Amino acid sequence: MERQRSLNTEYAVRYSREFAQNLCKEFFESTETISGEEIATLTPCRQLNLMVIKSLFESWQEQMERFSRSPFFDFQDRKVVSALEDFMNVLSRAIKIRQEDFEPLLERSLEKVLKLAVEPMPFMEEELEGQSKKSSPDFKGLRKYLKWHATSWQPAVEVLIESPESPAWREKLHQGFDDHFSEDASPEALLEQIHAILPIDMGQLIIWEAGPEGTTTRVSQEPVEDDLDVAPLPDEASGEAFPDEGALSIDPALAWARFESEEHAYMKGSIEHIRDGMGINQRIMFTKRLFQGNPDLMDQALEELDRTDSFFDAVSLMNSSFVNTLKWDVQSDEVQELLQLVFRKFDEASD
Repeated sequence: MERQRSLNTEYAVRYSREFAQNLCKEFFESTETISGEEIATLTPCRQLNLMVIKSLFESWQEQMERFSRSPFFDFQDRKVVSALEDFMNVLSRAIKIRQEDFEPLLERSLEKVLKLAVEPMPFMEEELEGQSKKSSPDFKGLRKYLKWHATSWQPAVEVLIESPESPAWREKLHQGFDDHFSEDASPEALLEQIHAILPIDMGQLIIWEAGPEGTTTRVSQEPVEDDLDVAPLPDEASGEAFPDEGALSIDPALAWARFESEEHAYMKGSIEHIRDGMGINQRIMFTKRLFQGNPDLMDQALEELDRTDSFFDAVSLMNSSFVNTLKWDVQSDEVQELLQLVFRKFDEASD
């Protein structure tokens, strides 16, 4: 990938501030707080929603680390560790943020998304360097939150997981973007859904540098679906629900174990009917990508899933009636999100 464009930071800051102000003004007109589930479906751009959640949890972790450095208590005690885990689990299901606190969080997160879209390799270099300096880096966790260009930066993460002290990850990062970066995932394409909310002046957002022989490289104008070409690469150690590329069925045990873990705590909380937990963006996405654009077909499927007796029965129904018939990609984000809603319906029954 030739590095011939850079982010106009001044414009990105101004745009992010205006975007956050406009969106928050509209959202908080009818409510005083926003929940974790609402953040996850706040905008049509899933990468922005996930970046907000990532920023939220990083801030939370910093606060907990400062708290655990108190000289008056033994935070290594087994009972203390267990109690803190229980506390974090309960607290993660009770996210409520007021507008004055959420607006700057959204603003900072959008600035990061703009940088990831325009300067993906420098962004990931800073991100991985920052993780490596933490006392407990979570390299695998990045796959939960950063979806764009994942195939390009994944090789560097694998190096850091195996050898956190090795400087070889930088070379792998550059090589990954050289080998896998696609101009089809251009800033204009990736930011299309954000642009639809508040128009972005690409001429101001991107600073172009002269290419070979004084030419200027232009990004492709072809739009792409958000996240479709940059799905994270699962492996056996990651605990992903769908470990086998091209799998034709969902493994219910792996899926259950995944959602039981605290990776997805911000989306937990029981629901009586699957539809109850669906945001409007999810309804649109499920109808379009899972049910062939037929809302009646989706309604019928959700009713059948609601009538099952357990999570495992529901997954069995999905495998037998939908996965192959409707040609679902069981590793896709939309299938995982639907699975998570099914899990939430039956979560209380497992207690």
